[in-house]
Amino acid sequence: MQIDQLFEFVYILIDKKRVTARDMSKHFGVSVRTIYRWMEALSLSGVPIYSLKGRGGGIAISEQYALDKRILSEEERLAIVSSVKAFNSLAGNPVSAVNANIKAAEKISGLVSSNTDWLEVDFAPWSPEGSEVRNLFGTLRDSILKKRQISFDYFTGDGRSEKRLVHPWKLIFRGQSWYLYGWCTSRNAERFFKLTRMRNLVMTSKNANIVRNITATGPANTPEYSAPLIQIKAKITQEKVSYLMDSFICSEIKPQKNGWVNVTFTAPDTPWLCEILLSFGAQIKIQSPARLKNKIAEMAAKISELYK
Repeated sequence: MQIDQLFEFVYILIDKKRVTARDMSKHFGVSVRTIYRWMEALSLSGVPIYSLKGRGGGIAISEQYALDKRILSEEERLAIVSSVKAFNSLAGNPVSAVNANIKAAEKISGLVSSNTDWLEVDFAPWSPEGSEVRNLFGTLRDSILKKRQISFDYFTGDGRSEKRLVHPWKLIFRGQSWYLYGWCTSRNAERFFKLTRMRNLVMTSKNANIVRNITATGPANTPEYSAPLIQIKAKITQEKVSYLMDSFICSEIKPQKNGWVNVTFTAPDTPWLCEILLSFGAQIKIQSPARLKNKIAEMAAKISELYK
């Protein structure tokens, strides 16, 4: 007898009100006699379960006990199933964690009449090395839940690699990146760390005993989120518009007869902005602000000098 099977048995009764022993035996793949043994075990443990004889009879549970079901509505149960399935894509390496998520989704799915197969999430890159993201995520998740400090090598914005010891608090997905939020002992302050810049991650045996006292809303202390936003007007070739939309929110897109498209978009005023815009090569022309336009022209001239 498995506890999770009894748990599912009770919830099926709560949901369906009444079932037959034969239907339950088919559902669980056990004999009818086993189903009656489960009924007896549940009854002895205090669950108000009983059988009804005659036409329309079967196994039922007390209506008062069924009140527990009302804690979760259909929409709430559907949200739980979707969340479990999404989280399963980043469960990490341990097979037990993946199996636990799958079982949880299957159990709750039986209580939802709506379609539960509408969502699939995979944050790993398209490259073959993408599986490493899941392994990293799994280690960070375990360190947060077990309250263990972690150590890793971190590449800063200027390209230097530094050893960090961190009390992990929270994993955050913002924009197009995953971040770890925690207390950095090297800086003696709370910090956000981009997962793509972390290497040699290890969960230590040291307890993570520094507790966060604020609610994180995003990686506010990273340059891309603390920098002011600027409005940019540009002309871009039609075939590159979709690529620009992958990186920035365009408030205006106006196709022109000559094959170019006038666009207006906002972006954080950081050094990497010019680098991203330069990746479009000669298929984009910045019109304003003038400062950004001149900076890109200056960088393009330096690139040209390298190849002369």
